Amino acid sequence: MSTILGTIITDVRNWWWFIVKGLLLIIAGIAIFSRPLEGYVGLSVLFSVVMLGAGLAQIFFASSNSNVLKGWGWTLASGILDVVIGIYLLSFPLVTMATLPFILGFWLLFRSFYLIGASFDLRGLGVTDWGWLLFGGILSSLLGCFVLYYPGAGAISIIYVSGSAFVVAGIFNFYLSLKLKAMKNAVTQVKERLQHG
Repeated sequence: MSTILGTIITDVRNWWWFIVKGLLLIIAGIAIFSRPLEGYVGLSVLFSVVMLGAGLAQIFFASSNSNVLKGWGWTLASGILDVVIGIYLLSFPLVTMATLPFILGFWLLFRSFYLIGASFDLRGLGVTDWGWLLFGGILSSLLGCFVLYYPGAGAISIIYVSGSAFVVAGIFNFYLSLKLKAMKNAVTQVKERLQHG
């Protein structure tokens, strides 16, 4: 039993990458709100950079936790997709500006599905408060649908919806990192009790 616990403790490392990802998203959301006049052009570049950074963080997390996470391949695939799209969008900024509402909407939906799946994974592991992550996934999904259904609503509305979506996604990625850390700490405590008990 202690060998299994030791493996989990060792393997659920780098949980803090979700904090990095969450902070990137929150900072992006705040930047969008603080400079709405520079808006659309800045948003397209910022979105590309955030996708690239979030993808790299997710690839690193998935790679370093492949031995313990059941769905690590989905996390890896999600990270690779973010990196590829981020590089493409940085390479072709005019395409980014022309298609931003659709790219952003689908990206938010993809992110929301990931958060919803992670919430059910946490529930399966017996983690309390998994419902908050589910709530964050549903909220991100609604914001993504809004962006997709109203792409012509104007630059100002997409700026504010995008800023809100980045902040919400950032908060719930931060929340996920805290749950992963708590899970690692709980396993550490059980292992210590087994060794001293």
